[in-house]
Amino acid sequence: MSLRSLGWLCALGSWALACTGQLGDPSPGSASDGTGSDVPLPQADGSLPYAAPQPASAALRARTWLLTPEEYGRSVQHVLGVPVDVSDMDPVPDNGVYPNMSTSGLVRATLAEQYAAKAEAAVLALSDQQLLALIPCGKVNATCKADFLRAAVSKAFRRPATAEDLTRYGEVFDLAAASGDPELPFRWVLKGVLNSPYFLYRTEIGAPSDEASAAFRLTDHEIATFLSYSVLGAPPTAALIAAADRGELADPALLPGHIEELLSTPGAADQLGHFLLQWLRLHTFEAEVEKFEDVFPGFADVKAAMFAETQSFLRAHGGMQGSIASLLTAPVTPSDRALSAFYRSDASGATDTARSGLLSLGSVLARTAKQYLTSPTLRGLFIRDQLLCQHITLPENFTPPPIEESELRTAPKTTRELYETHAAQAACKGCHALTDDIGYMLENFDGAGRYRTLEQYRSPSLTAPAAAPQPINAVGRLVNTDVDGAYDSAAALGEALSRSTWVRECVARQAFRFYFGQAEPARGIPPVVQGTAALDRTGLLRDLLVALLSSPSTVERARE
Repeated sequence: MSLRSLGWLCALGSWALACTGQLGDPSPGSASDGTGSDVPLPQADGSLPYAAPQPASAALRARTWLLTPEEYGRSVQHVLGVPVDVSDMDPVPDNGVYPNMSTSGLVRATLAEQYAAKAEAAVLALSDQQLLALIPCGKVNATCKADFLRAAVSKAFRRPATAEDLTRYGEVFDLAAASGDPELPFRWVLKGVLNSPYFLYRTEIGAPSDEASAAFRLTDHEIATFLSYSVLGAPPTAALIAAADRGELADPALLPGHIEELLSTPGAADQLGHFLLQWLRLHTFEAEVEKFEDVFPGFADVKAAMFAETQSFLRAHGGMQGSIASLLTAPVTPSDRALSAFYRSDASGATDTARSGLLSLGSVLARTAKQYLTSPTLRGLFIRDQLLCQHITLPENFTPPPIEESELRTAPKTTRELYETHAAQAACKGCHALTDDIGYMLENFDGAGRYRTLEQYRSPSLTAPAAAPQPINAVGRLVNTDVDGAYDSAAALGEALSRSTWVRECVARQAFRFYFGQAEPARGIPPVVQGTAALDRTGLLRDLLVALLSSPSTVERARE
């Protein structure tokens, strides 16, 4: 396993597989501390029957949560009523999990300058009519000050304006009024609220009266903010704000109904699509995945169509009425003629192009491969990490030998032969036994996602002529799951995983990480338990989200 391969691992919030093949807990104090607790060890035959977790506290950590650039853009538009371009803002650093994780937000000097510049430019660009639309009394006049301040602050801060807020921004208004320009006080207030931490951050800190207690509940307006940004990626809707004003969101009897209403909006489907792409590590596919043109001619020409195929498949099988079983087993039918021809462009596979499930998507196959050949290791890691929430860890102070050494030493005839030779080394056996046998099941698809039955191994590291085409051996063995067995194709593997309760729990955990913006502190927290149970009952993603977001963890928090 190369060091570059290890960069694929997602450490946060997974229980760990040590390279000996045994399960292990993350080390104390790590980002995933506690998530490995109460996961049983595999049985003697390597199987891991599902065991429900021990119940864990519903209370999540108190926190503030910086808006992502996309959320910031929608939030500015919500306040000003006009769109703002955020394409030039600093992106969220890639943490290897989800871009919206609450631990990812860091305001550097350049980002602070961008916030100030964006706010000023957007406010100054407002036309007279656009500014007038933001003043409740409909006049650019100091007599409208009180109503304007209350409306602007409440909308920007996503909660009712306090007396302190009104005093602070009233002083800003008065300072600007001294200029004699009747519009300037309104514009200055708008610029000020857009630079406030109460606008830039989502808060989960409770009411001021709760500050002395370790355990507390979110305010209704914090719940509205949490739900709206989680489900829609945008500020609270008018309906949510009204429900918060009535005190309904903290009521467990009424909360599911409001979540159902949110999930019925187009924005919720879009946000679910973002989750699926990020869960599958495909949100950067077009920008990052490249192939050697002499090995996979035409890949660059069809890459956009390949990503479009993925989006179409996820909309059809991963939408609000989609299911885990459908995502893992539904037929994949290329609608783009050029992409379909590319998939058939390997002569040995032109007569059999049937694909089913996300494991046969060209984007997934190309993403989990090298530039010039497949990688059973990367493909196995992907399934362990993203579908089973099993994180592979290396022994401390261990540097694995690069696989290129095995390639130069043995001049393999197939990718499988190369990886089997590499894994035979004592130092490599433990890790590769957990990954490569899974990746072999996908070997009928080459490194660019084309179907094949033969492989003519070529490598830029080797000077010898390519060997004669060899038959593909796609038989592998799945271990450390509740659906262990030998499988010989992506379709068979996908069907097996669709029956796994470990997979259903992992999907619930992945959804928790995305929608709650943090790693789960334990397997047994209510959102994960309720989400897993919903998937056990129906398998539907919508039911997963309702169960996840209506659990006590939506409301309960604790100060450390």
